[in-house]
This record gives sequence, structure tokens and C-alpha cells, in this order.
Amino acid sequence: MRVDGPRAAAEPLTIEWRFTDLATTIRTTLSNGALIQTANPTSAVDVDLTLTLTKEQLLGLLSGGDPDDLDHTGDPAVLGRLLALLDSDDPGFAIVTP
Repeated sequence: MRVDGPRAAAEPLTIEWRFTDLATTIRTTLSNGALIQTANPTSAVDVDLTLTLTKEQLLGLLSGGDPDDLDHTGDPAVLGRLLALLDSDDPGFAIVTP
């Protein structure tokens, strides 16, 4: 998967993923069409959505689960906005050519 940069350029958002089983927080920020990941962030920023979950719950979420079933603060629709900006890779893309 990859971010569709031109479409994502006008969609800034920030999500914090607090993993209870891994004792870590990952902040993902979409800014100017780029998705930036920060592990255990120390700076305070405005966050659109904070999800508190386990790795297993994340896998369930990515396979079609409902974010409303997770402990969260903020707007769960932000996750849908992010997922709508992702593209699938082209399986026919030739990575190496002779």
C-alpha cells in the first residue's frame, strides 16, 4: 500500500496508536501527501484520533473491523479518511527489468 500523494496533499491528519501489549505509541501524521511515523513521540500536538489497542486488534481493524469497537478519543472517521487515501501496489509492476 502507498499514499496517493496528490489526493492526500489537502488531507492533513494525525492518529496516535497506543499499543497496550507492546507498551509503545506510534504517531502517524499525514502532511503534504506524505505519511510520517514517529515512535514514542515526545512532542505535544493536536491529534485527530487516538486509538488504544493491541497488535491483534490492529490486525482485525485492518481486515475490516470497526474502529468504534476500540477504545478511542477523537473522531473515528479520521481512520476512514486515511484508508481512503491509500492505493494498492500494482502486482504487475516490474521491480527489476533485464
